[in-house]
Amino acid sequence: MVEQTGREINKAERLEIAPGLWLDYRRAAYLERERVLCVSDLHLGYTWAHRYHGQLMPVHAPDKLLERLLDLCADYQPQTFAFLGDIVHQAVPVSAIRDEFASLVAGLKSKCGVQLILGNHDRKLRELMGNDLELLESYEAGRYLLVHGNESLQCKENAFIIMGHEHPAISLGDGVSSAKFPCFMVSANLLILPAFSAWAAGSDIRYHDFMSPLARNTQFEKAVAILGRKLLPIRLAQG
Repeated sequence: MVEQTGREINKAERLEIAPGLWLDYRRAAYLERERVLCVSDLHLGYTWAHRYHGQLMPVHAPDKLLERLLDLCADYQPQTFAFLGDIVHQAVPVSAIRDEFASLVAGLKSKCGVQLILGNHDRKLRELMGNDLELLESYEAGRYLLVHGNESLQCKENAFIIMGHEHPAISLGDGVSSAKFPCFMVSANLLILPAFSAWAAGSDIRYHDFMSPLARNTQFEKAVAILGRKLLPIRLAQG
């Protein structure tokens, strides 16, 4: 595969898990035929939401969300950028959250279409940003159904679901020490994206049960760990 810009792709940084379905080490998935780029769980305004409730977390260097998203946009030149829910950490009335959200959406809309899928953390987001904000329960792109994943749903029999919500991660070690890495979860008809937020440490799939009914009812074939700029597929034991 070659990026839309013509720059050759480093094979270690991308992985095609099905024809035209690519994983990117930057915690994104790309639907090549549909030209849809997907990320989930930005949790924009994480620090400000906690400070609003009296938890005085330090305000330091931002997550550079827009910069990271525009970097993906420049490489893939998608027709649509889809956000799979939990776009904000909490829609509290803080101007910094409103401004960052508005800047992020405007910055991306100058490059491509934007679809915002409602996550459980996005309650009151429309109230915060105005009633003309369009938030979807799901978005269809070809045979793919894009959702947040916190709720059960009915879908077409041959649909391939892409979701977030779980913040999956996996611990890897050498027998002496170990570290936890964000990962994708892959099955025959379901893909879970890692959280795009740099704040999200992730829940280790080896020790924590899935929250989503969709994930709990799925037998995953592999995890794809993000090791810096490389992707490492890990076959999971079938039980």
